[in-house]
Amino acid sequence: MTAQKSGSEIGAENVERLQGYLESLRQEGRKLPERGGKANFSAIALACGFDRQVLYKNPAAKRLLDDALQQLGLAEAAGDEKPVAKSDRRDQRILTLEQQNASLRAENAGLREKLRHLEQVEDIMVETGRRVSR
Repeated sequence: MTAQKSGSEIGAENVERLQGYLESLRQEGRKLPERGGKANFSAIALACGFDRQVLYKNPAAKRLLDDALQQLGLAEAAGDEKPVAKSDRRDQRILTLEQQNASLRAENAGLREKLRHLEQVEDIMVETGRRVSR
């Protein structure tokens, strides 16, 4: 049976992977991938073999990436318009689904409250044998 790694161990491994990737860029004289005038976190994360959220949430990875942006700069993207539109479509879909999810959660909470009230009314009716008005 293999032991589970802690979050800090995984974070440290991710930082090491990012350091290796950035070092290979320095040695090859390349710049960080760019999309829309900013660093392409998706491409960087894919090259490092981890989720792009690591670049947003891991403070050490953030610092490394910020330093690398200062030292290496950004590569010029050539005709990279289609993936931007695809990403925008995905972001819009995610936003729509999150809004639907929030709406359904609110409706669910309202229905649960109504059910609790009706259960209380039913209990009173069973105990007293009388109709309960709101």
